[in-house]
Amino acid sequence: MRAPSPSDLVSQLTTLAGPTEDAPVTIDNRPAARVKRIVWASQAARLRSSLTARMVHEIECAVTEDLDSMEMPEVFFTSVEFRGRVVTCDLDSAGTASIFGLIALDEYEELVEEAGDDALFGVDWDGVYITPARTRH
Repeated sequence: MRAPSPSDLVSQLTTLAGPTEDAPVTIDNRPAARVKRIVWASQAARLRSSLTARMVHEIECAVTEDLDSMEMPEVFFTSVEFRGRVVTCDLDSAGTASIFGLIALDEYEELVEEAGDDALFGVDWDGVYITPARTRH
């Protein structure tokens, strides 16, 4: 199994977070957020210290490119595949991108497979979670 692409994850998130029959459809008219700064959460920061400055720069560029290309007011959770790793991250409406973890592709695939499609709202080193509140700044 291949790791889901960011667009696959966005589709799954949209489906999971979409309105129910009883709920009115609301359109978010806020402008698309753009990455203005990147922060590394504590777990990711520990991994960052073992990376070269070039690798950190390349990861941050890949995350920025992916998040900006989504053109959404905020992104509660996504993953970016980069050189055999999956970078878990999000973007808030103020333009702060958070990097939560760098997970080996095969480990990420196992986490996703164990969770199943119904629970895939986010995967980090602690496992799978459904609530987006855990990733907010």
